[in-house]
Amino acid sequence: MRYALMKYQLPPGAVSIRLSFAFGSLAEADTEKGLAHFIEHMAFNGSKAVPEGDMVKILERLGLAFGADTNASTGQKFTTYMLELPNASDELIDESLFLLREVSSELSFDAAAIDRERGVVLSEWRRGDNFARRRSEQQLNFLIPGAYAASRMPSGDPKVLETASRETLVNLYDRYYRPERATLVIVGDFDIAAVERKIAAKFGDWKGRGEPGKDL
Repeated sequence: MRYALMKYQLPPGAVSIRLSFAFGSLAEADTEKGLAHFIEHMAFNGSKAVPEGDMVKILERLGLAFGADTNASTGQKFTTYMLELPNASDELIDESLFLLREVSSELSFDAAAIDRERGVVLSEWRRGDNFARRRSEQQLNFLIPGAYAASRMPSGDPKVLETASRETLVNLYDRYYRPERATLVIVGDFDIAAVERKIAAKFGDWKGRGEPGKDL
């Protein structure tokens, strides 16, 4: 895993953390359309050491609001997890790195949690199924006929989202959530040497699972 640390003292005490994976909808097969985004949702639904529903509770206990301070996004090339910390206390940084380490390779993908989240993902797809999105896709197909990117939007295919199995999600997760595809960036008012030691302690044993995913 690569990481970049920068000390920046405005606003005083605050810390921004981003964990980005070189994995997005462009890497999906026809039977996986939309599952990169689905996996992003599952990151908040339980891992080996964090029961389903507890991740948001942990973040809220630390003073982070879901959405404002805690979020994630999936694009065509990258999936990124974002934390905005109000201060650089050891507790906040330790817990943040712990949770991101869980996201990196320890997600549980409980079958019942997948089915519950499936409705959320499909609801997001329906909300985005509007004139603006259809026009954007049609414009891309007109400008670049047959472009692969036009068929790999992060929102995916509702038929895939409705039927994707736990095995399909786990296989995709194992292929692409790997240390060589991850970049951790931390910027803020903190001691760089101390945070570097924390990263080594939390991520030093991460070897990845499954076979590496291939770039297009």
